[in-house]
Amino acid sequence: MLILSSSGFSTTQVRLKIGEIIADKTGNMLIIPIASLLGMETAERERNCAAMLGFKKENIYIYDEFKPTELLDMKFSYIVVLGGHTLRLLSKVRELHLDTFIKDQVANGAIYFGFSAGAYLACDDIEYVKNYDKNDGFITDGNFHALGFTDKYVLCHFDYRDEKDIQLCRLYIGDDVELITLNNDQLIKL
Repeated sequence: MLILSSSGFSTTQVRLKIGEIIADKTGNMLIIPIASLLGMETAERERNCAAMLGFKKENIYIYDEFKPTELLDMKFSYIVVLGGHTLRLLSKVRELHLDTFIKDQVANGAIYFGFSAGAYLACDDIEYVKNYDKNDGFITDGNFHALGFTDKYVLCHFDYRDEKDIQLCRLYIGDDVELITLNNDQLIKL
């Protein structure tokens, strides 16, 4: 299962909707904050908000890119990829070999939560995100292939966007695929 949103547990409406979708909150959760400027601080806030929802705080782990292999031998029921700079996220996920780890966890039953940049990462190819996040040398090989969990595409933070942004996305993804717009208080379950 995928849960994609522009916002995370810290947004009340999103948190409540997640609570309606996820009945069993007893498994291990891994929060991955590597795209955010305030990564660990943001992850800690998300951890606290997930605990407010009923996830057991002692089962919520935060990935530390400075200790990149520390938690990778664990099995997780929930993988949470936070927002930030989307192309930096893709670059760091590859660099730290988290792409394989995340795919393996999801293949073994973990629920993937993608918040903002993490939502984009679930898509097949995220070159269209260059419209919003400048590449700034993060992706140097021209390969924007992401996790590929869905053949649908998302456009996060639609509260601040309009039809022009949809047209910009369509230049990259084409007209034949589904593009889902998500306001900051919305989520989609796939």
